[in-house]
Amino acid sequence: MNLVVVLASVLCAAEPGLARFDLEKCIADLPDDSVLRYDVVKLTASLQGVVNRDRPRLVIRFLHGAGTNLDDYWFSKLREGWLKDLPVEEMNSLEGLLSRFAYDIDGVVVWDPAVVATANVAATVCGVEGWLPVRADSALYARIVEGGPHLPVRLSLVGKFDGSKAGSAKIDAYQWAKENYLDKGKCHPALLAYFIDAYTQQPGTPGFHYHDLYNATLANHDYYIANRAFFFDLSPWADEAPVDDPQQRLGADKQMLIAILRAQIEQNRGKAFTTVGGFVPWNLKYTSHGPAGGKHEPVPSEWEYAAILSAHNAIMDADALGLACLANASAYRHFPLQPRYEQNARPAPRELEAKTYVLVYMGDYDSAAWLSSNIPAIWDDPARGQIPMAWAFNPNLAARVPYVFDHVYRTKTENDWFIGGDSGAGYLNPNLLTGERLGSGVPDALALWVQHNLEWYGRFDYDITGFAINGFHGDMPLAVQEAYARFSPRGVGMQLGFAQALVNGTPFLRHVSDIYPKLGNFGETAAEMARFAKPEKPQFLIYRMILQRPGTVIALRDRLNVDFPDARWDFCDPYTFFDLYRRSLGTE
Repeated sequence: MNLVVVLASVLCAAEPGLARFDLEKCIADLPDDSVLRYDVVKLTASLQGVVNRDRPRLVIRFLHGAGTNLDDYWFSKLREGWLKDLPVEEMNSLEGLLSRFAYDIDGVVVWDPAVVATANVAATVCGVEGWLPVRADSALYARIVEGGPHLPVRLSLVGKFDGSKAGSAKIDAYQWAKENYLDKGKCHPALLAYFIDAYTQQPGTPGFHYHDLYNATLANHDYYIANRAFFFDLSPWADEAPVDDPQQRLGADKQMLIAILRAQIEQNRGKAFTTVGGFVPWNLKYTSHGPAGGKHEPVPSEWEYAAILSAHNAIMDADALGLACLANASAYRHFPLQPRYEQNARPAPRELEAKTYVLVYMGDYDSAAWLSSNIPAIWDDPARGQIPMAWAFNPNLAARVPYVFDHVYRTKTENDWFIGGDSGAGYLNPNLLTGERLGSGVPDALALWVQHNLEWYGRFDYDITGFAINGFHGDMPLAVQEAYARFSPRGVGMQLGFAQALVNGTPFLRHVSDIYPKLGNFGETAAEMARFAKPEKPQFLIYRMILQRPGTVIALRDRLNVDFPDARWDFCDPYTFFDLYRRSLGTE
């Protein structure tokens, strides 16, 4: 070991605790330049990923939501316990930040704004090599490479990809990254990052405002860089060219996506599910929405993407538009979870009566970003605890936001219950885990899915799945139901149909509707819900509500009782609901 490395190790060991960088203020102090602001957020999140690999050393203050700064919210919670004794240095200067971590910064990888996919390639390189990504010929490049700390250029992607191999510079860039990093085993074998590239930075694209930086998902990069994940942004459709690469050979994006997923299976030998962070960037690409100009609607695009993942042993951590941003996961992933968490004692059986039994599925929490962002507004609602709630927090999200799970288990009331969301410990289409699997050639993975869920459900004391999604792929066959009965024995809520209502003692029931409450007119929403109530009793109804507060559910229950009393509404906890439903099927 040379003297420079020894000195760097000593200085790092002596580092005074945690740096907290006010990225919000740093951006506000920058010139009104959307390109520079974009680049600074990308650089900062990448630096976090590099320095937070082994312990929390750098957190940022960035994300607003629901009337509060969400990074302030979680930092204050963690300072009450886990981070209580750690010294914190507050800073808001980019130069000060780079100086603080000078011994961790080995250089930069320069990405090519003429081939915006190289922004994602640079993120992959950063995770593996530790080199920070910087745009060529930019204000940031002038500031930190040509000037300031004079960071050395370790790799330049400028002019490297011209489409001469695949007929597409975009595909050439991802193929090069795959061959040099993924195929060689340098990336995480069970983690991928599907985040929009620098498409928004192309000439002619409207400039970003501050809050648009949230949906650029740059702050999300830190976790995936810390874990050496492979980054990509590709269309799931083979029947039209993507808007960001209209001249490419038809289907090239989808073929590259499948090649990446197959390479992951080669790396993990088919013994693990790959978690893919991010989501189809449906507001800008690959759909019929807005500037994308394609022929596929956003939800079908989501389902097509989900199907491809499912057929290749991959699940989504679905950071979707609107609540896509999540900062500091590279630091907070080190939160020390307990070996096991327990729910409330299961309720005693109740008598089956002639009622309309209701289960409200509190979703959608199949994204760590959505989950972490909504705790202040939804979990902290003062009305929580007044009636039973079935919180569909996918347990596998604890890999990225362990602090959220510890918090909700410590603060749950006797009326708070946790269930698996779509479609268990990860979002996929379970029907595609077996059979032909869209012709993927990947062996049956039902047993692997059972084991994956048993581990996550066991850690958090889950035994109910609230919503199993199969997208375009039909009713759940008996073999898949039998698999769910092994890890979700108390009940399964379904998007579509199924072979049998009761399988090995496990009841299956289809949701009746998604409900989007009209906050100014609960009477109209109650009438919508009441349309599903039939005279025959008992009846069992599952309503799916997305990002709704407990107070809203209580108001709807009260309105139903007033406007439609003959239905005899009974809003249940998930255990009582599925137990009564099971007994209504004629078995004890």
